Amino acid sequence: MALSALPRLLPAVLLLGLLAAPASAQPRRPPPAPDERRTVDVGNSTRSYYVHFPAGSRAAPWPLVLLLHPAGSGAKEAMETLRWAESSDENGFILVGLEARTPSVWLPAAFGLNPRVWNSGDPGVQQENILASDDVAYADAVLDQLMRRYTLDTARIYAVGFSSGGGMAQRLALELPGRFAAVASVGALRAQAAPARKPLSVMLVYGKLDPVTPYDGGTRHTPWGDTPNMPPVAATVSAWVRDLHCAPQAQTRQPDPQVLRETWSGCDEGTEVQAVTLADTGHHWPGGLPDRFKPAETGPVGQSFDATAEIWSFFAAHPRRGPRPITAP
Repeated sequence: MALSALPRLLPAVLLLGLLAAPASAQPRRPPPAPDERRTVDVGNSTRSYYVHFPAGSRAAPWPLVLLLHPAGSGAKEAMETLRWAESSDENGFILVGLEARTPSVWLPAAFGLNPRVWNSGDPGVQQENILASDDVAYADAVLDQLMRRYTLDTARIYAVGFSSGGGMAQRLALELPGRFAAVASVGALRAQAAPARKPLSVMLVYGKLDPVTPYDGGTRHTPWGDTPNMPPVAATVSAWVRDLHCAPQAQTRQPDPQVLRETWSGCDEGTEVQAVTLADTGHHWPGGLPDRFKPAETGPVGQSFDATAEIWSFFAAHPRRGPRPITAP
């Protein structure tokens, strides 16, 4: 991200953006009230996050979705505007909203001047406080804490993110091997070259009219500045297809004139890679509530795709297969 876009005191940053419990198990403790704020110690710092327990009475073990907000947003805002709290209530999974840090520790979080941004590995993120934030360890500690408190289905733990959060979801998939059955990313590139150490399914959603994550690569235009020489989204898709040893040819469907869905099957341990291209969409969460991104800066708000519903359907269809990982006691 161009550093000249923000004041000198605040360098500009850019986002891209339990052992398995039997079905008869009971939750270890009563569920919290919806959107309860929690804290967890990570190294020498304390981080917060939010938990939304699904409405109604559900039997354990529970699926869980980690949600990573876009730059400039926050956990609670994303849970509502991306409609994941609504999906949690409808589909019976625990929703956990993680929260990124800001570049300046002495200023309050603000979309324009001090946006929360993930340390996703994006080369445009250069502010010291973000680079020093171990967001991978943070997510890992949150999962450990929740597994000690609840009976979770370790075959159905997922991560999803938008923009900066989408890049972070992909980093978690690579650097927390065995934690997730599947991840999904909207409007974000993968920054890491190292392959995944454990197979998992991956869903990638891109808007063809997105100037923040330009579909064909080139200069990235954001509310915080421009960055040249960004790779095309095809580089991220092909990296996952290669790393998971999928069949080289995708199955292609176009259920709507604006929606192209490509699916690579035959991947390691029955996993799958799916890429969705939206011809009518810019840098927005498809099907979400109004966000902070202005269409004049970040492209149009498409109407052809419900990302939350589609991603949950993908998650539900892709639990972990094979041996389950050893988790927190």
